[in-house]
Amino acid sequence: MNEASSSFGPSFGLGVLVPATFVLLAILILAARGVRSNAGRLVMASLWLRYMMGAYHAYTFKPLFAGLSANALASIAVVGLGGVIIRKRHLTLSVLPPLYLLMALLLVSAVLNDDPSGALNSVVKYAYFGIILIATFEALRQEDRERFMNRLVWAFAPLMLFQFLSVALNLPKGSELGDGLVWIGGYNHEAAFSVALLTGFTVACLAFRLHPALRFLFLFATAFGVLLAGYRTAMLAMLPLAFATFWIAITQYVKPDQRRPVSVAMLMLCLVGAAVVIVAYQDRFTDLATFLSDPGSLIKDPRSFTQMDRQIMSGRALIWSEYLTAYARGTPVNHIFGFGPESWADAFKVYPHNTLVSTLYELGGLGVGAMLLLWIVMAAQAFGARRHERLILIAAHVSFILLNFATMPFWQVEGLALYAVLSGYTLFSARAAAVSRGGAGRGSVRSSSESRGGRQEIRQRLRGSPYNRDNRLLRPTRPA
Repeated sequence: MNEASSSFGPSFGLGVLVPATFVLLAILILAARGVRSNAGRLVMASLWLRYMMGAYHAYTFKPLFAGLSANALASIAVVGLGGVIIRKRHLTLSVLPPLYLLMALLLVSAVLNDDPSGALNSVVKYAYFGIILIATFEALRQEDRERFMNRLVWAFAPLMLFQFLSVALNLPKGSELGDGLVWIGGYNHEAAFSVALLTGFTVACLAFRLHPALRFLFLFATAFGVLLAGYRTAMLAMLPLAFATFWIAITQYVKPDQRRPVSVAMLMLCLVGAAVVIVAYQDRFTDLATFLSDPGSLIKDPRSFTQMDRQIMSGRALIWSEYLTAYARGTPVNHIFGFGPESWADAFKVYPHNTLVSTLYELGGLGVGAMLLLWIVMAAQAFGARRHERLILIAAHVSFILLNFATMPFWQVEGLALYAVLSGYTLFSARAAAVSRGGAGRGSVRSSSESRGGRQEIRQRLRGSPYNRDNRLLRPTRPA
């Protein structure tokens, strides 16, 4: 709920924001009319609201009530409303214990460091993640023919419109490196804006039932938007997902006997495209290559950094070294439980720009273990997803993990929304695949209301759908 930067970027005036808000609200309402579940409406409205409030950052970042900003209050409201809407039994989903462990460690670390209130901010953000994850999972189960992702793409209309306006009205922002201009729609910082666009790109990758022309148009628009935002961490993180999506999608529209040569051609095209992006932004990636060639040489005592070392990767190597050095100088309790949630703000000028480094400093070794466990549990679900989605979901998790190594999506609500939607979809796909495999193995799939839906089940099964007439996942039962 805190923001990535205390200094505000250029913002549109109310003369632009207010009319645009009414237009975007109308778009949201029209799109939401096609969403049948309250869980789906919650996800769509929550993402839309966050992106709209980002455009009003000159107002929403400031303390409004009890020291909380409008953004923070909105996140609390989403958690409270979500707690009413979601089904309580889904709070015990098998993928959630690592999240609960992280939340418990937040509280323990805060108490051990004499700052019980310091955990409130982080606990609310992690609760936001859990609510959006469960709501996404429920929406996918309840919506007809899995069209929820088709509707969800409209939640990203604010990002697209405001970025277009920033270009049309010539309202750029100085880049993070200070070596050029970026176009982020009047938002505060390119990090949060780029992560939000990456969320839209991910949703479009998973909108398999969206019309191909509209889907590829949205994929291109969000990918190009990330390039315009100029945040190289998001550019790099997007590559695995973009590669998997375009490679698979193109081959789906050709005859089976042509898929192998088309797959090879698409592989080469994707590699050429990645090379073109790297060459076009070679100035931004040169120091990354320098770091990767010998990362150990740049993780050292901050006092030994030369002026040239300090410039590499926008100073990230120096930032990480400062945090790791401070952690090493802590007590044994700090090594295990960290220095407390959000404690970096009192000791450093900038946030860690790395989720694991941040977690190590704030929650200690146990926190890093819990974070890695969460990533592993969620990624493992992707390996059990339905066949046509498996590669894209695996690539999406790889992209998200890469994002964590040079920025902190777990600190940004935009990043938590990205991971929640991805994890909710992954869990849904894995459950659907498990039901299909169970039904095939037993030779029979039945609904609990067999007397009313037997024929419908057969038709759904022949179409390869794991749903019954009530849009609920079918459960495998013993043969009659």
